[in-house]
Amino acid sequence: MIATLIERRGPDPRPAGCWVDEGRVPPALTGVLAGLGGRDWPVNLVLASDDEVAAMNARYRQREGVTDVLSFSYLLTAGPPPPQLASGCRGAACDLWREDPPDVVGEVVLAPDFVAGRCRREGWSVGTEFTLLVIHGCLHILGWDHEEPRMRQAMRGLEAELLGGMGLAHPLA
Repeated sequence: MIATLIERRGPDPRPAGCWVDEGRVPPALTGVLAGLGGRDWPVNLVLASDDEVAAMNARYRQREGVTDVLSFSYLLTAGPPPPQLASGCRGAACDLWREDPPDVVGEVVLAPDFVAGRCRREGWSVGTEFTLLVIHGCLHILGWDHEEPRMRQAMRGLEAELLGGMGLAHPLA
């Protein structure tokens, strides 16, 4: 996957002291994402205000309030054999097909103010948390879910493995 950091309208949602503040995806995270999904699959990393994320959370998930990350996958889970990315390959949780040609295969929407506030309260590294959330969001794009315990545990294990490859610990592991 190839991640591009973009911003949404409204007040600048970037917290200070984090790679998000610098407006670029760190090389180590870019390397991790390059190992996920198709090599030329573009993903937008979107920074949005808490209000905007809360509105998207209500509209698309029917849940109230702001959340840290939302993911929108534009990949298909059915198509002619063989799949363009088979389940278990390059982080895919299921067989996946890419519509030809979408502008992006998905979007990861982050709520920087919400995330930074939680990190201050919990004593977590803001940079590590944003890195985790981007990985988490990209895994959702690749078909991962955490609604059932077994898949949640497997997803968290994959997140920890990917973070570990960057020398970072999973805050929830």
